[in-house]
Amino acid sequence: MKKLFLLGLCLIIGLAFALEPLPESVSKPIQRHQSAQDAKQSREAPVFSFSKAPYSLMTSYYDFMLGGVNSLPLRTIPDAAGGGYYLTFHAISFPPALRKVFYAHLDPAGNMTDCQEIMGSSLSEGYPVMDLDPASGIPIYAWHAGPDSLGIMRVMFTCDPLIDGIPGSFAPAQIIIENPVELGDTADNRFLWPQIQIGPSPNPNMRRLYVATRNAITHVPDGYLCENVMIAYADFDSDMLRTGAALSWSYTTVPELDQWNHDTVNYRRPQLSFNVDNSGNIYLTGHHYASEIEYGDIIVEEDLDIFICPNYGEGAWSWTRAYSDLPSWNPPEAPGSYTGFFKVNGQPIPDEDMNWKMYNSPNHNTIVDSDGRVHTIGLWALMYRAALMYEYLDDCQTVKSFVYDPRDQSVSFQEIYPQNDPDNAFTPYYQPWDAEAPWGVPDSYTYMDGDYHLDYERNFPFPYWDIGQHEEGMRYLYNSQKLSKINDQDMMVAVWQDSQLARQAHIPSAFYPDTSAFISTSEIMICVSQDAAESWSKPIRLNNIETPELAGIKPMWACPADLVKYLGTRDGKKIGRLGLLFYDDYTWGSCSVLPNDFGYPDGGRVMFTELEIEFPDPSIGTDDPSYELPAICSIKAAYPNPFKDQLNISLELKDASQDYKFKIYNVKGQLVHSAAGNAKGSFELNWGGRDAKGTKLPSGIYLLSLSTKGQQAMRKVILY
Repeated sequence: MKKLFLLGLCLIIGLAFALEPLPESVSKPIQRHQSAQDAKQSREAPVFSFSKAPYSLMTSYYDFMLGGVNSLPLRTIPDAAGGGYYLTFHAISFPPALRKVFYAHLDPAGNMTDCQEIMGSSLSEGYPVMDLDPASGIPIYAWHAGPDSLGIMRVMFTCDPLIDGIPGSFAPAQIIIENPVELGDTADNRFLWPQIQIGPSPNPNMRRLYVATRNAITHVPDGYLCENVMIAYADFDSDMLRTGAALSWSYTTVPELDQWNHDTVNYRRPQLSFNVDNSGNIYLTGHHYASEIEYGDIIVEEDLDIFICPNYGEGAWSWTRAYSDLPSWNPPEAPGSYTGFFKVNGQPIPDEDMNWKMYNSPNHNTIVDSDGRVHTIGLWALMYRAALMYEYLDDCQTVKSFVYDPRDQSVSFQEIYPQNDPDNAFTPYYQPWDAEAPWGVPDSYTYMDGDYHLDYERNFPFPYWDIGQHEEGMRYLYNSQKLSKINDQDMMVAVWQDSQLARQAHIPSAFYPDTSAFISTSEIMICVSQDAAESWSKPIRLNNIETPELAGIKPMWACPADLVKYLGTRDGKKIGRLGLLFYDDYTWGSCSVLPNDFGYPDGGRVMFTELEIEFPDPSIGTDDPSYELPAICSIKAAYPNPFKDQLNISLELKDASQDYKFKIYNVKGQLVHSAAGNAKGSFELNWGGRDAKGTKLPSGIYLLSLSTKGQQAMRKVILY
């Protein structure tokens, strides 16, 4: 484990001038069959069209994240303020120029009217973020700049006062943070990588601007990275923005995070994004990785973090914690087998040791809904907790969110993609080998070369395919999952990228479907919700093979606008427009992040496009989502279990006399026996372990199913 942490130190050397976020320690994948085949994945998605075809804003020779890693650099301008979009990004116009911060304005039709450097200083600049003043519509920007000739780096602020209603006339830049910063007993702290939010102020007729930054300096032994957070805040009104008045900044830090940055025994690395609500509360939410410093052994503890500061940033911080762990199970390695498919060192992983865990998710964001609930998006990987470390499957990762409700301090989880089938009573969360009934048994196996191979759906939610890039830091550096805010019609989106098809094309196998056409593209994934994140659609997938508008483009670093623009309804469905900012990467993979195997940066294009999307209305069975239909059928008992020659099955139908269907499936989901009839109350059936032709069936797991009037009851039994 100690050796793995050297990755961070090597990347510090390579990125000293780029100042990118750095990867955490790398865990090893679980041992598995390399020939397991993909289960077929539905590509149904919302109906959409391009309201603005993709076009280039400018050429850039900086091919990494376009803006702040935990923010949305593309902002929707309200119609009352003229419509269109403001956006910000960093770029290198030509080599060997410095990286600079840019802004652009797009009119309501999505056409660019202006694109230029914000300040035109002689310093390197990066990671710009922006927000719109809700009262005046004036855009506000922050970024970090430097180092200057004295080695000083600063976090800067400016606004565009929109003189005569025309964008692009920026007020003089102001310093928010001048590094190094003295904090506690250390004076070398360097706070960078801003995030920005505007919220209410305790002062009448004013708003409060918050800028959160992360510490690039660690005081943990051996250089273990631990970015504690400093938040600057200042009040303003419209006149102050229009005149470029200097803001008066105050500062707050989180005591627990400050302590983590100085811990000499245990190492914790937070991965947090922030937001504010309408009641003056600040939220820092996300997760952290924890291990002992001396030996690198993992620390098993609550890893989800919700840090809260009340009273508009002036109150005392509190800390709510929860486990990100969600249950999974180890499917059998072959039909009828009692040995688990997934193994470590040749030994099957016990069901209780397999779980989904938030991981590789530093570049997420957080939103607050109208009820004050805080939604944080991220990746959950299928993991195994070994004695000393976590191990995980690269191609079993899903996009989920956790929701913190301040009313009762509860934490709940929501699957964005893939999602568990709502009829699956065997497990509450999606499992990639159990997407179809009968539940609790794998959907299918492939038998080849004298062995069974588990078929399961694979996802690789990263914008590049090769985990080995940047000394195995690719997944930590490249991942990005973003939520838009919820508009007044409860519409929102979740956006990320997936490269599983390209991954299969680069690592071909006889057991994989042929995906060679996708060898040079990731997919932009867009799930939509029309009910404020209560339900999510299947994803829209944009790639350069199936999407003609992206032909010849390698899409990277995709980021949605902060709001979906509501257009009205069509056939009873809400219609919205979504702006997308992304990068067309000439050489797929970041040449700007060192070390890499790509060579000298040859650039790409900063791109914009806009989609018109039909938001699907989810099927809701009742007006009250907490109401459940009473059970009208059940399998009361099946005995003996396991059985050899005769199984006695006790069934019950609770309504008046009714028709029923009774079916038995094998572990592959194949129907092996069935019966039907009409009954009322309790009754029994017997099964002798034979199929419909009377042939004795092999030993293994079988699933009993009783169904009537749209309801189904199930139970597993074992024949030996």
